[in-house]
Amino acid sequence: MKSSFLVITVLCIVMTQLCVHAQTNTPFANIEVKNSNGEPMLLGHCNISFLQQGIYKNWYQTGYDHYLPDSSTIPSLTGLLKGKQIDIFLGTWCGDSRREVPRMLKILTQAGVQQQQIRLIFVSNESNSYKQSPQHEEAGKNIKRVPTFIVYENEKEMGRIIEYPVVSLEKDLLSILRREKYVPNYHQL
Repeated sequence: MKSSFLVITVLCIVMTQLCVHAQTNTPFANIEVKNSNGEPMLLGHCNISFLQQGIYKNWYQTGYDHYLPDSSTIPSLTGLLKGKQIDIFLGTWCGDSRREVPRMLKILTQAGVQQQQIRLIFVSNESNSYKQSPQHEEAGKNIKRVPTFIVYENEKEMGRIIEYPVVSLEKDLLSILRREKYVPNYHQL
């Protein structure tokens, strides 16, 4: 009897751990919901392809196609971006995200960054979950404004661009990668 109880207890613990592990390591947990204004928005960790379809394609593709990255800076970014991870917190409802994210993604593409180096995390604009994603990837990252572009090296933050660049996306990113003194907008928040 005691051994059966022990086996059941161990199995319950193992199953609980497997469920927790599966929930926290889900690579893409994305949903499209309507906010309180009835407008659709993406939430969670989504692939870039989500921006290239549906209603998001209109602003994403226009912003991407019309942006001309600083071609003199791209070669400098290319080598420095190797091995880096970029997290982009954004809202499909946010005008700044709609402007800056397509531009940044074009810069990263031209600099040879692979899609697996980029994580797009879509956050909500609802009052009960403002600037939060369903799996709370923003937790502990001080995400107060979007978009927020965070550059990591070996899982350690190198720097971030908050909402819009100080000089330009290319120059700000270059300053971060060169470890130059860089102070983003809204750094005091």
